[in-house]
Amino acid sequence: MIKETPYEFYNDKLGIKIKYLISDCNKHEHSLCLLSYRAFKKRMDSLTSGEKQLRRASIGYEALVDFRSLSQEWQDLITVTFGNPPEKVKENFFAKHYFTDNEALSFFKTHRYGERNEKYLDDETVLLYTYNASILNTVLKLKADRKGMKKALGSTTMDIWDSLSRDVNSFTLVHHNLPKNKDALRRKTNEYQKNGFTSLISGKLQNNNARKVATDEQTALIDELLSKHNNFDNEIICTMYNAVAKQLNWKNITSGTIANRKKERDLVVFAGRNGVSALRNTILMQNKRRKPSAPLLFWTLDGWDVELLYQKTDTNKNGHSVTTYNNRLNAVIVLDPYNYHIVGYAIGTHETPELIKSALQNAQNHICKLFGDYYKPYQIQTDNYGRGALKPTYESVCTVYTPAQVKNAKSKVIEPWFSRFNNKYCKMQSNWSGYNVTTGSKNQPNAEFLNKIKHSFPDLKGCIRQIENMIEADRKETLIDFMNGFDKIPQEFLSTMSKEYFLDALGNTTGYTNKLQPDGVTPTILGEEKCYDSFDLNFRMLSHINWTVKFDPHNLNNVLAVSEDGKHKFLLQEKYMPSMALADRMTEDSAQLKKVKDFNKYAEDYIIEERAKNANVLQNLFEDRPELNDTLAKMLLTDSLGQHKNQKSKERLQIEVQTEKVNRKIKKQEETINNNSWLQEQNEYLNNKLNLEKYLQDE
Repeated sequence: MIKETPYEFYNDKLGIKIKYLISDCNKHEHSLCLLSYRAFKKRMDSLTSGEKQLRRASIGYEALVDFRSLSQEWQDLITVTFGNPPEKVKENFFAKHYFTDNEALSFFKTHRYGERNEKYLDDETVLLYTYNASILNTVLKLKADRKGMKKALGSTTMDIWDSLSRDVNSFTLVHHNLPKNKDALRRKTNEYQKNGFTSLISGKLQNNNARKVATDEQTALIDELLSKHNNFDNEIICTMYNAVAKQLNWKNITSGTIANRKKERDLVVFAGRNGVSALRNTILMQNKRRKPSAPLLFWTLDGWDVELLYQKTDTNKNGHSVTTYNNRLNAVIVLDPYNYHIVGYAIGTHETPELIKSALQNAQNHICKLFGDYYKPYQIQTDNYGRGALKPTYESVCTVYTPAQVKNAKSKVIEPWFSRFNNKYCKMQSNWSGYNVTTGSKNQPNAEFLNKIKHSFPDLKGCIRQIENMIEADRKETLIDFMNGFDKIPQEFLSTMSKEYFLDALGNTTGYTNKLQPDGVTPTILGEEKCYDSFDLNFRMLSHINWTVKFDPHNLNNVLAVSEDGKHKFLLQEKYMPSMALADRMTEDSAQLKKVKDFNKYAEDYIIEERAKNANVLQNLFEDRPELNDTLAKMLLTDSLGQHKNQKSKERLQIEVQTEKVNRKIKKQEETINNNSWLQEQNEYLNNKLNLEKYLQDE
């Protein structure tokens, strides 16, 4: 089997694995026991120590010490014990890519030969052929990666087959009998790549039947049987093939031949056995994309069944109360991959188009709060859920909409983000449900313990609060970096949205229409009657229209009124309600009352002006067309035309009315004065005609 080596190159420096040096901490059986792990750590932390650590231990990697930094005595001891470092390092590069092919081992173990296929290969031959196949696998892998091989070997120009041949010849970790000559190795490798495991078996040990599968008809039959969606095993395919072979006088084959062919033709038969989506996700080439250079250049969104359980009590058809504990919520997340900041989210019982729109509303409100305005992301990527109904929405809130390829989860960067978020936050909760069952992960929570604590699970509202707290915590971590990135956005990709546009694209609707009343439009939103109006006179001119009201449930200060045909749209403000009682009046109340009064005065002026214009037009019409003299229209209108001409504005009308009132008052006063003067004159006249005192004296 493979013998381990203590040497390893790291960053072009020769290293020695510390397990070969220390005397404790699960030391290696071949350790030289030069010092304890504690002493080693102390030396590595010391600034005066000569030894240098090349790499710390991590998952999949062992700690390394710079070989050249060790004392000469230790270097000599290591070299005597484990051999010459330079040669071992070259071998290590090849060994690092080597792995024993278990499929090859299975193939050679089941290989039979002889007249009646009654013989099996002995164990030694099976291992030899398995190691030969495994080494050739490594040769093919390194051959395909010339750049990496040149870098590892420190060469800029080299004969690839000469280099591979030298590596194979110096590779002694396993026993093999591959050709030592580079040309012979190249021919052997090409033959193996073309014919698979069978090419490694000696002629006298060959399966005679397998060699008979050579014609196009025979290989096509095997390939199509391998490609069937039924996923037949090797024995069944072998049986079906041999049934055809019997009729066509072909030689019978064994299941080993099918196994060999399956490996050789995996690219061709994989899609039939596993589906096109699996082929694209596991075998075909995938793009490796870099993150956006600034925020708002690219958003991705998706729904996620959050791995947190909550309890829910319902009444069944028999009227009994039943509590379930395996319920999960769905969170639609809008993510900006610039720094994986959560720009928007919405939480519900399941993914719906309404929940997706709510997440986009949340995203735009978050952006408005951060940057003072609504901004369109340049590009949005989604999966294909609700694509038909939601496509107009997606296209309206971004510049470029790019749905992901159907069933290609790898094209969505949000998928691995869900996994990271689940590990970082959800897994820490006692009601964590575990990874999705389709992942096949063994690190699932203890189902028995979950059943014991299920009564402590939160209810729906409590679970929503859990998720919201996690999202806000994650937002907080990425917020500063996200805001600082705003200045990096190229101006040509920066586009704002007005409040009207935002509500039109993402606003919710009440499900019914409203007409304009004198006190405004009064829709019932979220169970509460609200009142909205506009100081745009054009809105008052369309009081006959049934308006659809669009609103943002997170901000009800404004709504958008949209006509049925979509030709008319007005942004309405929530109506200010001044106090009825004068004692309760505030400064704002007076200002609002005056604003309404001024608007109504403006509207009345507009009406009078429009009717005055009509009077002028009709006056000219009737004067120029004598034939209209006897029409009913003229008789109805001419009496009022003069009045319209004299009232070209409301101000003139009011002045005339006021003047008339004043004149009447003055006339009345004059009449009173005149009446008083007449009475006075009469009295004076009578006084002059009669001397009452004389009359009394005479008496």
